[in-house]
Order: sequence, then structure tokens, then C-alpha cells
Amino acid sequence: MLKHLMIEEMVALVAPWIEDAQRKRLFLSIPEIAGLHDKVAEVHGAVLAVRPSRTGVSAAMTALNDELSKVDERHDHLAKAVSYGIDAHREHCLAEEPPDVGGAEACDQAQARLFPTGLAIIKASPTAESGNTARIGRLLDEEPSTAAFLKAIPAPGKTTLLHTVQRWIASGKELSTIEHRRDALAAKEKTAPVVNATILAARNQWLRVVAAVLSNLEISSAPAEAIETIRGPVLKASERAGRRYASGKAGSAGAEGPRQPAAAGEGGAAAGGAPGVSPPVE
Repeated sequence: MLKHLMIEEMVALVAPWIEDAQRKRLFLSIPEIAGLHDKVAEVHGAVLAVRPSRTGVSAAMTALNDELSKVDERHDHLAKAVSYGIDAHREHCLAEEPPDVGGAEACDQAQARLFPTGLAIIKASPTAESGNTARIGRLLDEEPSTAAFLKAIPAPGKTTLLHTVQRWIASGKELSTIEHRRDALAAKEKTAPVVNATILAARNQWLRVVAAVLSNLEISSAPAEAIETIRGPVLKASERAGRRYASGKAGSAGAEGPRQPAAAGEGGAAAGGAPGVSPPVE
């Protein structure tokens, strides 16, 4: 009944053999199947790659979005650290006896140069934020006095506010890099969709390898509990898939590809068997 499993089920069933440290050790401790672990990891990656996305966003794009979010958050904190740092220095200037009015004015001028619209920039798009930090980088090159002013303001870790600004500029460059990577990936995914032939190939290979694991467990001398821990969830899921298919509730294969055995000529492995071994009890 392995052939009636859906892609999501295939991913979930094998994931523990790869990702759960304890289950992986157990798998590798059984001599009859230990040598198949690399193949298991390979076919798991293949079905994972063709798994339909519930959100419409690929795993690769999700990872880039998460990375962008983290860098964007750091960018915003650095921007506020610079702005608040200048404000704090201004207040220190005015608190002196007598007040350092010239120092306070220098702070106002620096704020106007670095934050012409205040902190509204942290609400802008990543592209706008990276463009702004690029502007600040040019400003420091063109106006050495601004860089010198920032270097005179202490910051945590025995650094200065200039160092904080440089980190802020670097975060903007990171945002730009990630945005370019997202654009490239979006274009690639739009022009190279996963086709049914790719899905079917991944499914068939998964069926062969998992069937081989189950068949080898049939002849294993490992403890019964260990064998059941590895194969039990797969057999139960297979039985459920068989009942679902038999009841007519399996539905259309849709993007997952046909839920049928491999074409004739590929051997019994595609239908639940494996080359050189007997098919597992379904």
C-alpha cells in the first residue's frame, strides 16, 4: 500500500529517520538497513523538494524571507541606536555648565543629514532602506566632518557611534543582497515549475528505497522493539492510505502526480517491492 501514500505523508514518515537524532541512531544500529541510510536521506530530499507548498511559497523562498526579516530587524535597531545616540549626546551637551550649545547644534545638523525624514525610514521597504544606507555611506565619504563627529561619540563595547553607523550601512548592503537573491529565485521558480514527471520520479525512487528498508527489516535479527519503531509508523500509514484509496476518498493526485505504481518494466519495487528482496507485507 506504499504506492497510495501522498507526498506529505512520505515526507513525514521518513523525516524522523533523518532529522531525529535518536531515531537516526536506532536506524543505523540495525545492520540490515544501516547501509541504506544515505539512500533514504537522498530520496527524502527529493520528495521534500517536490512537496506542494501549502502557502504557495517554496522552502527556499521562505528561508530567504526569514533571513531578510532578521537583517531588516537588525537594520532598524541600528538606525534607532544611531538616532538615539545622537539625541543622547545632544542632551549631554546641553547639560554641561555652561551648556555646550555648539555641540547641540552639531547634533541637530548630524540628525538632519542622517535622518532627513526622521525614523520613518525604518518603516520603508528593504529596497528603500538599503538605498538610504548607501546614501549615508556616500555622505561619510564626501563629508569627513560628519564621520569625525560620529567618531567622537562613545558607544557600547569601547566603540563609537561611527562604528554603529558602519554596521547600519553593512546591514543595508545585506538587505540589498538578499533582495537580489529573492528576485533571482522568484524568476527561476516562475520559469521552472516542478513538472509531474519530476514528482513521479521522486515518488518512485522513495517507494523503492523505503520498500527495501521494510523488506530488510523482515530478515533482521535486531530487537523486535527496534524493528517496530522504524517500520511501525510506515506500515500503519500505508494501511490507512490503502483504506482511503479503496473507499474512493483518495481524491485527485493533483500536483502530487499520479498515485499509481511505476510503469511496467520498472519492476515490483515501484509498487512496493525492491530489487533483490521480497516486497514487505502490506
